[in-house]
Amino acid sequence: MISTTQFKNGMILKIDDQPWMIAEHQFVSPGKGGAFTRVKIKNLKTGKFVERTFKSGEEFDEVELDRKPAVYLYSDRRNSVFLEKSTNQRISLPLESTQDKIQYIKPNTEVNLVYIEGKLISVDIPIKVELKVIEAPPSFKGDTATGGLKKVKLETGLEINVPVFIEAGEVIRINTETGEYVERAN
Repeated sequence: MISTTQFKNGMILKIDDQPWMIAEHQFVSPGKGGAFTRVKIKNLKTGKFVERTFKSGEEFDEVELDRKPAVYLYSDRRNSVFLEKSTNQRISLPLESTQDKIQYIKPNTEVNLVYIEGKLISVDIPIKVELKVIEAPPSFKGDTATGGLKKVKLETGLEINVPVFIEAGEVIRINTETGEYVERAN
């Protein structure tokens, strides 16, 4: 059993007989009354987000996840296709459920398919990925003094803000949880 004091972002709990993932949580201790935890949770079966509050000390069952290694193959207009390594079986997931993650990965990237009670619900991607910058506005001498940012386009089509000294053709490391530039790759 997991108490509200043990909540962490990304934790998956069974609430009202449904699997929910904690997207955000905040402990609130008002001057009057009892403390409570405010959470933003995502229903893993429907994909809908809901905000709820729970009394401090409430307990929930943690959901057991089964992760299977796979390789991302490609995406078309409707689906993202993965190859499960253990069975060599192609698995398709609707593009709506993977769009926020596949923008960070290239074909042939290793991922984990996440199952709950035998049902495929999600894809886990690496926390940091390396992608090549394909389009970047030019930099000028002295730009680095201000520490400014510019928008660049990466090989997957994703556009992010990076420091002004990054040029087209460079490979950079990105945090997939925040969507932010981390550093140049060696």
